[in-house]
Amino acid sequence: MEGLVKVPVKDGLFQWTSPSPMLVVSGCSACGELVFPKQDYCPECCTDTMEEKTIGSLGKLVCFTGITSPPPGFKGTVPYTVGIVEFPEGIRILGVMTEKNIDRLIPGMDIEIVMDTAFIEDEKEFLTYKFKPIQ
Repeated sequence: MEGLVKVPVKDGLFQWTSPSPMLVVSGCSACGELVFPKQDYCPECCTDTMEEKTIGSLGKLVCFTGITSPPPGFKGTVPYTVGIVEFPEGIRILGVMTEKNIDRLIPGMDIEIVMDTAFIEDEKEFLTYKFKPIQ
């Protein structure tokens, strides 16, 4: 993958150039609700008082499942696993796991956010966040 230009799969989802990648969320200044991905309106109190924030890179795995058939438009490889991770800030986020074997995953295990290749296309390496179990 040498020589490929690295780009995020979507701008504004994460900060990826620092040693500890962070997800970008919106926090409502009226009610405190956190949402990912960031958005302009609060789904809880229906106000436009959302402010961009980042959350830390460590969380706990809540639940997970294995995927063996790719969904329409998916450019990655199968099989893969997805999990819901709860972060100390009080938000739960769905994401792809780095561990493909569900037998190695345990609810409650510590997870960190890492940057990984989602797919390669047109001389570009598209990066995304993934959840990696901390051993």
